Amino acid sequence: MLPTFTFMVDGMLEESMVQLDNLRQAIAKPYVLDDATLNRIFDLYDKQLDDQRYFLEQFSRWQQDRLSAAQTREVNRLIKQSATLKAVNEEILQIANSIKHETIDQILAMDEVELAIAVLSGKIKPPML
Repeated sequence: MLPTFTFMVDGMLEESMVQLDNLRQAIAKPYVLDDATLNRIFDLYDKQLDDQRYFLEQFSRWQQDRLSAAQTREVNRLIKQSATLKAVNEEILQIANSIKHETIDQILAMDEVELAIAVLSGKIKPPML
């Protein structure tokens, strides 16, 4: 069972790090994202944060069992990885929340005057050419 959790936590952290890098790049150009993409991000990473309590609960159970030295090291490593995963997922959600009003869908929904005011006021950055 421990290898399954290792696979899940390490895999989720690896994918979350990739997504975090992508979203950090999107901060400068949020118009490359659409609402559907951001909604999937909110759904996925909210769910991961909710599910993390199950991982921590299982790790706590294992810590109360008699484990080999290698198993103890792995459980402790997974606890640290889970903390990192939580921080990464929270940052992903924070970035997604901060750019959700600047997606291409949000921009296309504006009328011309509203868009001009948003660009001229600095609320929306014009695309970089």
